[in-house]
Amino acid sequence: MLYKNIEFWNVEEIFEKDDGLGLSRIPEDVRNKLNENAKICALMPAGCELRFNLKSEKCKIVIKANKGKILNRGICELYFGDFFNSWYFINEEPTEIEIKYPENIKKLERLHKDSKNLKFVPNLIRVILPHLTDLRILEIKGDFEPPYENQKPKLKLLAYGSSITHGAFSIRPTGSYAFKTAQILGFDLINLGFGGGAHLEKEIVDYIVKRDDWDFGIFELGINMVFWCEIEEFKKKVDYFVETISYEKKDKFLFFIDIYPFFMDFEKEKKQIEFRKILEKKVREIGKRNVFHISGFDILKNLKGLSYDLIHPSPFGMEEISYNLSSIIKRYIWSK
Repeated sequence: MLYKNIEFWNVEEIFEKDDGLGLSRIPEDVRNKLNENAKICALMPAGCELRFNLKSEKCKIVIKANKGKILNRGICELYFGDFFNSWYFINEEPTEIEIKYPENIKKLERLHKDSKNLKFVPNLIRVILPHLTDLRILEIKGDFEPPYENQKPKLKLLAYGSSITHGAFSIRPTGSYAFKTAQILGFDLINLGFGGGAHLEKEIVDYIVKRDDWDFGIFELGINMVFWCEIEEFKKKVDYFVETISYEKKDKFLFFIDIYPFFMDFEKEKKQIEFRKILEKKVREIGKRNVFHISGFDILKNLKGLSYDLIHPSPFGMEEISYNLSSIIKRYIWSK
């Protein structure tokens, strides 16, 4: 979405409010039909970026956290293409970010030109927004030009899932497994993770299918439903989710991830085992060469990768997931 010649990446709605610009990762007509957790978390800009070429000598962007929301602080990161520059702490007080091209920008551009691993052109400025904060953009000042397609990765990865995909317990926005997996693979990221809100509603499935701006899909399913959803209801939701996306997106690579290891696996509970079997069986029944099941145990193998609640991966766990998952995706893609 473009606003003032800036691309608001992974943003589908911009709200002009009295206290600044608010953002949503999904359209309002979809958001309003989802569960309450998803409605709230869609306003948190996980995977959202402000992208632009700077025509003036410098620019200024002022951001603050929305007062009274669940998490009123976060980290904002500044990148020149693939190259990290700096980070800014965001809270309820306005934070001013002043940006100008670094003195070595020409050197970075030459390096990009000579490298196959660098996907974002260095003169593309990327302000990566806090992933867990409902924020407001108070001011945008400067002369901007929107990104060109050749300044960004050609391939795009769409990730849907729970707070784990959203990035909970990762400190910085680029620290989520979804972001790091896309980074390792050289893909652009569309993050549709919703903390506590991955309930597999028909509306979100139909919305994902309607979008035609992604090439690879990661779908982390189950953890947000295992505590309250009965097995038969979960099966029905999985049937619609997997069947609809698999049959409508025949030209995409689709990866369905079951529940990561969590505290119920260390107790006598069995429900989570049935949830995993349901997803694995459905993918097997689909039987398509572009549709894959991945066990959460195959990508989060080390118990040190869990946080104290024994549900969410720690920053260490996010790293492990991203490296293991990207390795599996590469292997499947190359085999086809």
